[in-house]
Amino acid sequence: MRKVSSFFVLVANFYFLTFNFVSADFLNQTVIFNTNSQYEELGRTKSAATLRKISNNAYWYVSDDYWAGVSEPEKNLFLQKLDELALEFDNRIYPIETGFWGSENNPGIDNDPKVTILIAKLIDQAGGYFDTTHLYKKTEASESNQREMFFINSSSVISGRAKVFLAHEFQHLIGFYQKEILKNITEDVWLNETRAEYAPRLLGYDDVFDTSNIRRRIFAFQQNPSNPLAEWKNESSDYGVVTLFMYYLVDNYGPGILVDSQKSARSGIESINEALRQNLFSQTFSDVFSDWTIANILNDSSVDQKYAYKSGHLSNFRVSPTQSYTISGAGTILSVSNQGKDWQPHWYEFSTPVNSGTDLNLKVDFSADTGTNFKVPFIAFKINGQEEIGFLPINGSNGTFYFKNFGSEVYKVVLIPANHSKTSGFTENDPATSFNLKVQITSEFQEITPMPSPQISPAASIQDLLDQILILQNQLNQLQKSTSGNFSLT
Repeated sequence: MRKVSSFFVLVANFYFLTFNFVSADFLNQTVIFNTNSQYEELGRTKSAATLRKISNNAYWYVSDDYWAGVSEPEKNLFLQKLDELALEFDNRIYPIETGFWGSENNPGIDNDPKVTILIAKLIDQAGGYFDTTHLYKKTEASESNQREMFFINSSSVISGRAKVFLAHEFQHLIGFYQKEILKNITEDVWLNETRAEYAPRLLGYDDVFDTSNIRRRIFAFQQNPSNPLAEWKNESSDYGVVTLFMYYLVDNYGPGILVDSQKSARSGIESINEALRQNLFSQTFSDVFSDWTIANILNDSSVDQKYAYKSGHLSNFRVSPTQSYTISGAGTILSVSNQGKDWQPHWYEFSTPVNSGTDLNLKVDFSADTGTNFKVPFIAFKINGQEEIGFLPINGSNGTFYFKNFGSEVYKVVLIPANHSKTSGFTENDPATSFNLKVQITSEFQEITPMPSPQISPAASIQDLLDQILILQNQLNQLQKSTSGNFSLT
């Protein structure tokens, strides 16, 4: 099934566009648009719409069936809201997003600098959608409307939520041009949606929590926190996971990571890795993902800044463990088996009654399918209120680790296994791999060094380095002026 972005569609592997020289649209003009039946309330493939508003940067069409179904007072209210929406798009959404992400294709396939926005009756679950079909000539895509355009749910105009969907869908229009057309790179859907979910935050629409986009995304994520990050089924839980990951990524590494990944000639995870390197971070996407899974259970900046969300909306946010077990008594063995897709975290909590007189330990044996690349972060909660964080040492697909004094020093351990194997080619139904955790209370103990958690380079250190580079560049420029030879700094 082709994806549409809120809902995103990729339809072709050619990215050259030919201008059609047509006259500009005029007020009250009626056009028959091709539509996506999956998101139209009545399942239509075509919709008649009339141009109700022309603003500096957009044509605002309203579907005729919606218009015919509302009363005169409702029409007046709608037009008032439409005026407000057009001003918001012209004065804030368009300039802020193009300034941050870059431009959409302008004047584009229709040789018209204005974007077309069709407001129609969509299904309840769809705030809007963007279909790349319409960015091609009809000779290349027969259902094309041959316009830079996207669709917005008519119900959101009256409710006041339309600006959030405008911000989201307009980012898709920009992103497609910047990545797919200019660079001929097909982007992963999950990362397209991650960038689009940042757009409302960029514009300040998340500032008031009760009316924010993040509020409903938090709810969606809490319903299924183990939803795979990169697999895309176009469900609410998919939007929940990419939005929470976006918040963590931007808060800890800066919004420039999203922009630079869009500029990259690579796609998906590799584009994030390249953006991290460009911004002088030593972490990889794998490191960031692991730290994010720890932050979702811990969310405590007093332990380390990277194990917390920075947004006030998420200051008290935590996920519940996938499964929780109480285990006690020497010789007790517990085995937990599950399947996981790539970049799909699970949180397993093992606790024991506090017994200060014991010298027993918790032994953990991890195993997974051959050829996988699991990472298993752990959080060991100590009786003294401190936490120890690390990674199980895994050799290939197996590993063993001991938590000493389980019950007298450590009272709870959370293990977070996730497969980090796949870095591209994600689908709407990726394959799963099996893994097993066997934990037991034992007097046996073997000193095994856990894998350390990667450290974020402090912002001050990065700035110091940038300042030093600037000083060096100025010195070299002065040297160049004082010599007669050729010299360049690259």
